[in-house]
Amino acid sequence: MAQIDKQKEIIGYLKTGFFFLLGVLFGLIAYLFNSYDKISIEKLVLVEFALLLNVAMLFFVASLSKKYIDELEEM
Repeated sequence: MAQIDKQKEIIGYLKTGFFFLLGVLFGLIAYLFNSYDKISIEKLVLVEFALLLNVAMLFFVASLSKKYIDELEEM
């Protein structure tokens, strides 16, 4: 497999992971809004921690995919 094709496959995997994380983020936000009044404090803290972790992972995947796209442009 050529190096360009390998870069394209990696970018495709990162794109899939990015949209999966985005879907998880929307699901967590929807869960938080739907059950905010009846949720326990412990579960609220866990959901907020999961939200922060998910956003951090989204930024990481976005920066990693940008790096691979920039490398692909240089080829």
